[in-house]
Amino acid sequence: MRDTIKFRATGCWHLLVALLASIAVPLLSGSAYAQGSYFDPTLGVGDSIIRSDVFVGDKQGRVTATEGLFTRQMSGWLSGGAEVLKGVVVHVGIGCNGVPYLANPAGQIALIERGGCTFVEKISRAYNSGAIGAIVYNSTGGSPCCDNLVRMGPANPGQVPIPGFFVARSTGLTLAATPVTVKIQAASFRALKDGVTALVSSEILNKQQAGSLKDTISAANDAASRGDFATALSLISQFQADILSLRNTGVLPQLDWVGLNDAANVIAQRLQPPFTTDTI
Repeated sequence: MRDTIKFRATGCWHLLVALLASIAVPLLSGSAYAQGSYFDPTLGVGDSIIRSDVFVGDKQGRVTATEGLFTRQMSGWLSGGAEVLKGVVVHVGIGCNGVPYLANPAGQIALIERGGCTFVEKISRAYNSGAIGAIVYNSTGGSPCCDNLVRMGPANPGQVPIPGFFVARSTGLTLAATPVTVKIQAASFRALKDGVTALVSSEILNKQQAGSLKDTISAANDAASRGDFATALSLISQFQADILSLRNTGVLPQLDWVGLNDAANVIAQRLQPPFTTDTI
């Protein structure tokens, strides 16, 4: 198999927060890599969220994705401010070297079908063609296929200097139908903190419980910012132990725990080599 498969994700997590969902954020304002409030804390097991009004099946217009391990990282301590990638998606086809593109991705986000060559080749070509990001969608061949998610490897962050994401085949076909604008947000300390805040708004957690969790997240963020990744990793582990205790005592619903824990796992991975040495 020519694609490198690092991860399989199943299931989903839906944390619906009316207050946060009501905030209107323009998709084309500012630069491609914008810093701002992570207003939708729902991550799902995919660890990243792609938002667009073409996703009519979800009331908030979003789907989950996985972030590549060799692309420019938007998750973990590298994006503590909740970085956002915004742009128009254009379908380029299979994206392998020597195969003509269906459209020019320069200044846009290249949508690429899986198969035929490695993920690195596909996204490297998109970068060399001027794309600001890449979304690879699953094929009907290979394993897993179709609407399963995989983690694009190898683990070599920053090898390709644009963000890269993997989505289900159904998502890719929706995006391929016509050029559409999307906003992509990945797991971060900010995402964890906003997720906890949302649980207070929905009256699942009280302010004291949420305050303790957010203090731990802030301490982990501070430790990572000063390069003390061992302490940051230990604090994320403490956060996971605390939310597990809340789940086991019936305070935190299973699906909400899964979402927070998955996001914490992504950050924990980025707090260890080779991600802690990425300077892209």
